[in-house]
Amino acid sequence: MIKSNFRLVLFFAILSGLLVSAGFLIYQKTAWATEPDQAVVDDLNKQIDAQRAKIDEIAGKIEEYKKNVQVNRQETANLKNQILLLNNQIGKTDLEISLKEEQTKELQLKMDQTNIQINDTEKEIELQKEQLAGLIRLIGRYEDRDYIAVILANDSFSDFFDRLKYSTNIQKNVQKSMNKVKESGERLKGEQKRLSEQKQELSEILNKLEDTKGILGRQKNDKNQLVSTTQQSEKKFQSLINSLKKEQNASNAQVAALERKLRDELAKKGTSEKFNTLGNAALVWPTQSHRLTATYHDPTYPYRSLLGEHSGIDLGVPLRTQIKAAEAGYVAKVALGTKWYGNYIMIIHGGNITTLYAHLSSVNVKQDQYVTRGQLIGLSGSTGFSSGPHLHFEVRSNGIPVNPLNYLP
Repeated sequence: MIKSNFRLVLFFAILSGLLVSAGFLIYQKTAWATEPDQAVVDDLNKQIDAQRAKIDEIAGKIEEYKKNVQVNRQETANLKNQILLLNNQIGKTDLEISLKEEQTKELQLKMDQTNIQINDTEKEIELQKEQLAGLIRLIGRYEDRDYIAVILANDSFSDFFDRLKYSTNIQKNVQKSMNKVKESGERLKGEQKRLSEQKQELSEILNKLEDTKGILGRQKNDKNQLVSTTQQSEKKFQSLINSLKKEQNASNAQVAALERKLRDELAKKGTSEKFNTLGNAALVWPTQSHRLTATYHDPTYPYRSLLGEHSGIDLGVPLRTQIKAAEAGYVAKVALGTKWYGNYIMIIHGGNITTLYAHLSSVNVKQDQYVTRGQLIGLSGSTGFSSGPHLHFEVRSNGIPVNPLNYLP
């Protein structure tokens, strides 16, 4: 009987010792694995805080420039105030570029931090799996032996129930380990999702950064063009604005009148006329690049208070970029050398939609011909009232300019 009790105690002593040793070793492994990473995480937190302080400071300066621009727009329309407006817009856009660059750095730091958390969680899961496997192996190693017979042979049932309770605790530890693995797995999924979202956010910021750089280039060109054209003369500035207003009004009236006339004439021809077989227009982008340097009714348009709202979108493309028809249609007008639009093409489509492509360096179509969607119609340029190479793209519905972005995919 003494021998049986001795074997029983020895079994649980060995089991307890192995479990404690396994737990201790796993704890040590976890501590060794995570301690260096924690120092890195702490350092990254400090860097992120510093970046956030920079971002807040730049954002404050941008607000100051915004206020200056609002004041400039309300001041007298003269050359001095117009140049001041452009300078404030350039300063604001410069800071917006700096802001996006700092946001990029901040986001990269957060991504580094998330990557460390992912690595730590993966290590933690592996250690928890090792611990779980160790517990299961220990139970399996001794469960098949004849200790039940030893317990039953024991005169003291209190010893038996004590051992049974200990066995139950082991089972609970197994369950706890399994739960920890599951919890760590769920946390890992969350961290991986967060990393994916951060990557997407970074991509969007970088795209906006390129757009903002394009806007800055346009604003600097606008200022250089204004200074060069007026030669710092208020008289020349007022003459320029007056002539542009007249040209703009004449162009808009001509385009609208021509569209109405052609649609009426084509409609009279019935189904024998190809135009009348066109369905409702479904536009595509006229250039491969979708980078905007000016939007429809752009609040940063430098001549907004002088010449009215910007009637289309400007696509920042290099000189002689291919321009393609946004939809199949009838070429209503090809104009060369106008003061406002420069060289431009107007195409009318089904569903009372018209598209206009301005400031072209050359044209590849003729008036009164049909074009297909995506057909090459010209090359980008900087003709007319333009401060640099780009495509001015308009969409008109029933003759009235509308936001092209509402019609593009």
